[in-house]
Amino acid sequence: MNAFERLINRIVLLVDAAAAMFLGVITALTFITVVLRYVFNASLPGSFDVGRLLLGVAIFWGIAVAAYRKEHIQVDILWSALPRRAQGALNVFADLVFFGCACVFTAMFWLRVMATRTAGETTFELDVPIWPFHFAAWLGIAFTAVVLAARILHVVVLRRFDSPDEGPPGQDSIADPLGLPTREP
Repeated sequence: MNAFERLINRIVLLVDAAAAMFLGVITALTFITVVLRYVFNASLPGSFDVGRLLLGVAIFWGIAVAAYRKEHIQVDILWSALPRRAQGALNVFADLVFFGCACVFTAMFWLRVMATRTAGETTFELDVPIWPFHFAAWLGIAFTAVVLAARILHVVVLRRFDSPDEGPPGQDSIADPLGLPTREP
């Protein structure tokens, strides 16, 4: 693994840890709210709004990790019928399309973050500004564009069509009953 791959893997670990942290906070907030409601007949003001906003943040950060590891939803009917080299080319094409969409989404979401900040929108109960949550979610989608660019650069720089975490073609692949290598190691 070269320095470029180590750097990207560190970034992905950071993004993965952040997404896990956001989910942990949401879980704790939900647990505390339920305990307060059913045990003490009390409520935690603003918990629904904050939980909802944090869930959006966690989803966008999770998209970045799923994009890098190729753990997002895929339909492999065409891909599985192609030879290995063509599968790699199709992967690069899909990454380029996904990268383009992520860049447009990043730019448009940035405009939304700035509009929310300028408008001074706040949550209903606690008057917590919404724009920091939108900004944190924007960082997640921006990381998605970064990791997709890293996947594409991996192919361009190393001239390898496998993903950065898969290793050389044919290594560690599990054969299906027909003898064809699968995508999952």
